Amino acid sequence: MSDWRAALGARLVTPEAAVARVRSGDLVRLSIGQVPTTLTAALAARRDELHGVRVLQGATGFPQAWMDAGPGWDEHVRYVTDYATVLARPCLETRRGDFAVTDYAVGSKVQSDGRHDGFTPDVFMAPVSAPDAEGRVHVGWGPWHAPGLLRAAKLSIAEVTPGILPVRGDTLALADFDLVVESRDEPIEIPFAYPEPMGERKEVTDAVGAAVAALVRDGDTIQIGTGTLSSCMGSYLGGKRDLGIDSEILVPSAIDLVRRGVATGRFKTHHPGVATGSLITPGCDKETCRDNPKVALYDIEWVNNLPRIAGIRNLVAINQAIAIDLTGQVAAESLGPVMFSGPGGQLMWTMGALFAPGGRAIQVLPSTARGGAVSRIVAQLEPGTIVTVPRTFVDFVVTEYGTANLQGLTQRERASALIELAHPSFRERLRVEARARFWPD
Repeated sequence: MSDWRAALGARLVTPEAAVARVRSGDLVRLSIGQVPTTLTAALAARRDELHGVRVLQGATGFPQAWMDAGPGWDEHVRYVTDYATVLARPCLETRRGDFAVTDYAVGSKVQSDGRHDGFTPDVFMAPVSAPDAEGRVHVGWGPWHAPGLLRAAKLSIAEVTPGILPVRGDTLALADFDLVVESRDEPIEIPFAYPEPMGERKEVTDAVGAAVAALVRDGDTIQIGTGTLSSCMGSYLGGKRDLGIDSEILVPSAIDLVRRGVATGRFKTHHPGVATGSLITPGCDKETCRDNPKVALYDIEWVNNLPRIAGIRNLVAINQAIAIDLTGQVAAESLGPVMFSGPGGQLMWTMGALFAPGGRAIQVLPSTARGGAVSRIVAQLEPGTIVTVPRTFVDFVVTEYGTANLQGLTQRERASALIELAHPSFRERLRVEARARFWPD
């Protein structure tokens, strides 16, 4: 669509004119991941004119002025997120920002039936590609909630941004945005969040990867969650045949399975032959994703829909825990009361895989943290810790010391099984704690 600027007419405006429409008290929502940097800079320049504005975004790898952990911003523009990345954590730790408690699959359902509507934005801003011949645009790292936010927003602003990867699946019509601006910034290349495992961490990753691979069969459909350990798991499935990818996010090791011809999607329940998700993470092989009929991204409310997930045949969901207590409760989003990440889709995919025909749900974690000083298998979670997956839905647990399936086990049996997955230096203390909790004096 070579004449898209002319077609927009008066709707093509400067960033300053666009953000001048933001009013005190507004809820401004940004698309997940990539930020419309020219628009956010223009909005930040209006700080002292505004009061009570909330900027809500999911996981981000892009710094924003209102993420400042010090005083000065929160009374003017307050940052709110539903997934704390490393950039957002200082703001949340100092309580200058706020955390939106939600599940991505719920999304727009809060707009109806008497619920508190925290979804509908006064202003929605998104980085988008230049339009194609049909006037369609791609959004940042993926559609996520963008289709629903665009429909619901009182004011929508697109920032046409160079370098956005064209991936098949759900796209938006540029004509549906109220205002359009052109980015003034060069594309920012964000590296993958997790470094390549080395040394002792590599040994742990290899052991966990081998155990996970033993639970995966040819023809299975795989979901891989984010995390320093879980995101690597696709690298250990290269010996399988005809895997499918149906996942909330598409991490580099999953895309590599597509590139290598391991993930053919031949036996997938939804979109056979296509690896599907709602977001491409940084670090993925771009040429495997670029306009490839074997990769597609869709609205997160469809991707993470629990009834849909529970209908996926032979689904294996692989997600990471921060800690697990001796009853099997999984903590994956906070350290005590302080948010470390967010629930993501971990509960939906764990429950879905447990109920799916032939499904298996796997929680992976190293046995220790802080260089071996702390056990991740604990007698009880630290006070204030958020339980991401209730113990009733936890299926397989894998550390470098082995695999345990918790379904069908009593509290005593669960404790015994989980202690065997702990680092040997912590097992005796855990046995003492377990006996005090689950056995008579």
